[in-house]
Amino acid sequence: MDTNCITLPALLRARALEVPDKRYLIDIEDRELSYRETVEEMDRWGAAYRRLGVGEGDIIVTMQANTIESFAGWLGISSIGAIEAPINNDYRGEMLVHALNLTRAETFVLLDQFVGRLEAIADQLRYLKRVIVIDAVAAPRGLPFDVLTGQEFLAGVDGAPGARDPAPWDIGAVLFTSGTTGSSKAVRMPWGQIHSTAIGTLPLKDFGPHDVIFNPGPTYHVGAKVFPFIAALVGGSHVMRPFISLQRMSDEYRKCGVTTAFYPPFAWLDEPPRADDKDVPLHNLLMPIQLPRIEEFKDRFGCRTYSAYSMTELSCPIVDPDWNTGHVSPEGFVSCGKLRAGYPGYELRLVDENDQEVAPGVAGELIVRSAVPWTMNAGYLNNPEADATAWRNGWFHTGDAFSRDAEGRYYFRDRIKDCIRRRMENISSFEVESYVKKHPHVQDCAAVAVKLADTPGADEEIRLVVIRRTDTDIDAAGLTQWLIPRMPRFMVPRFIEFIDALPQTPTLKVQKAVLRNRPLADAWDREKAGIELPR
Repeated sequence: MDTNCITLPALLRARALEVPDKRYLIDIEDRELSYRETVEEMDRWGAAYRRLGVGEGDIIVTMQANTIESFAGWLGISSIGAIEAPINNDYRGEMLVHALNLTRAETFVLLDQFVGRLEAIADQLRYLKRVIVIDAVAAPRGLPFDVLTGQEFLAGVDGAPGARDPAPWDIGAVLFTSGTTGSSKAVRMPWGQIHSTAIGTLPLKDFGPHDVIFNPGPTYHVGAKVFPFIAALVGGSHVMRPFISLQRMSDEYRKCGVTTAFYPPFAWLDEPPRADDKDVPLHNLLMPIQLPRIEEFKDRFGCRTYSAYSMTELSCPIVDPDWNTGHVSPEGFVSCGKLRAGYPGYELRLVDENDQEVAPGVAGELIVRSAVPWTMNAGYLNNPEADATAWRNGWFHTGDAFSRDAEGRYYFRDRIKDCIRRRMENISSFEVESYVKKHPHVQDCAAVAVKLADTPGADEEIRLVVIRRTDTDIDAAGLTQWLIPRMPRFMVPRFIEFIDALPQTPTLKVQKAVLRNRPLADAWDREKAGIELPR
């Protein structure tokens, strides 16, 4: 393995020597950093963590918006051999306790708006010793930890480089992924995996220093680690914003000169046609699913599309052969592409529940392995049971059902695991159910996915089926109002219905396929009821 610049800190140092004043980071508040300035910020944050006593292998949990500061903090952590574990900004209560205790982190970096959530669970945290409230004017009082503001943390720091840049086998980040038979798991991502994802997500041979890549994803999504890496690999620039905003995206693409994005600004189609429509900078669209009106958008603005399949544990084993090669099967399934050729030597199989290969055209679970070490996940943090389940017989089991046609195209068919995909969040049905079951009037429940359209790749909503305790009168609206302050916003079910018993197999497992097929008209709809979810 060529270890030169396989890690982002090493690559940025190389770019800082080659093109020190080239613009690298851009945020929507008009701040910019060159490659040289980015490296200086990385080293400043790394030195601040080192002064605090953070050492190699230590895990730092963060709960921040996607900003220049969060990015520099991640790189600084990695540059001194420590590991960042960014967590979902919607975590609270038991999920926040689980994340902090699972990582065994002694340091937690968060925004002031989340301090109240930490106060509520402080007595349940077994390992936490210090807290950095990065944007606080004054350190909050009353927490049983050492507390610093961001200003105190960085004050007077000498930004000397770390002792060494990380190696491909060092862990570049720990990202939480949805649990499906238990609580959320923490994926250990080596730098070799992050690098392999970055060079496989898009055909980088077609990119260059002029490219501006837009990343609105949060810090706890893999895109926040991969898209800035892609920008540095091609010597281009990277635009970041704190959270996804479809309303503001159209203006920001034009303002920042974005050439490459994850989502097209469809609002442009509502504007009157102009003679210079094809002169907009936006040219490249990463499209993991088929979106309505996408062909109309491409034709009008001169864009091209590319698709790839990946997950937090992988690094793009399935990719399009080239631009604009998307394919829909006669049954209506959208192809994710074909086996990625070359580095890192991926192998794919579609198998049944006993890991036996299924016949051509038959749906089976996708299992994966690669020839190059450290280009896939290094297992789940402090969770050997999950490792044993996922890494069976020398292959990683994705839990996703695919089929393959005679030309070698792969089609995503369904999720074998009980995972719900809602607005870019993978949601564990187990975790939704665990919250609901704490209601004193709920005897049992099951959460399943509801597709709101028949189109391939359509978004999903959460449907909750509930059994009430005897002699209780809880209704759907009351249950929803009870759940809102207790669970992450993205987990609050949209559809709720009450039944007398859950359908079960002879081994007493809930038959979720039966629940998915129940008429949706029988369910109460939170949106039709006019209940809004506060931020």
